[in-house]
Amino acid sequence: MASPPEQGSRALRRVVRGFTAATIASMAAGIWLSIATTDWMWFARSGAVITALGLVLASRKVLIARADLMALLQDMERVDGAERTARLESFKRLQRDLDRQVMEKAGFALLILGTLVWGFGDLVGRI
Repeated sequence: MASPPEQGSRALRRVVRGFTAATIASMAAGIWLSIATTDWMWFARSGAVITALGLVLASRKVLIARADLMALLQDMERVDGAERTARLESFKRLQRDLDRQVMEKAGFALLILGTLVWGFGDLVGRI
């Protein structure tokens, strides 16, 4: 069985892949609708969806369920003293690093992309 950090890494990768797929689908739908209707406002509107995805991803820490952390803390109650403290600090450090490196960068990138598409996507048809 994988340890909690390994499970977290896999879960983070799945979340980022899901958000990437949703971003690509939103942009593709916006481009398709824009070409079909010759109105590039649809592409610009897809940027609003991407921005919303970026906001959710960037604020994922707020949305994460506490179940995993609570289970780990309950497990640590069975371990005594120094080992418990070391495990807890190690877990906290790892979780902070993963959250910062993966979620914040990916969320920030989606916010930038979505905002640019939202703001200027209708101009693509004028090029």
